[in-house]
Amino acid sequence: MNIGYVIKTLRKQRKMTQEQIALEADIATSNVSRIEQGLRQPSQKVLQKISQALGTTPSVLYAACEQPESEVPSFLEHNNEKTWHDQHDILDLCAGSRMVLKLYNELTTSNQALLRDQLKALHQWQLSFDNDTEGVL
Repeated sequence: MNIGYVIKTLRKQRKMTQEQIALEADIATSNVSRIEQGLRQPSQKVLQKISQALGTTPSVLYAACEQPESEVPSFLEHNNEKTWHDQHDILDLCAGSRMVLKLYNELTTSNQALLRDQLKALHQWQLSFDNDTEGVL
């Protein structure tokens, strides 16, 4: 069984795109695509990153490779359901935070300062908005 097929199956079960996996794993979307198509084998480092993005472990992915192709989807659902539900909110937060940090780090120093000021202003606006609507149903 191809590890790419297992990755693609789990990604679809998670309703994630190749772009989301690539962003979370900090690899190119084209690499995710080639891995899923079986055109490229992931290194251990890349497999670890992809596994983490999918909320699983490399060992579960390897174990799924040992299953008959028709049983891979149910194997992945059974072996990852609890882990996924427990980690899903954390993964969403981590992915969003990493994306913000990545974009922030690509800004110039002056634009980083501008963004921090804008974020502080937005936060203050939200606090005042929340206080103004408190008690209003």
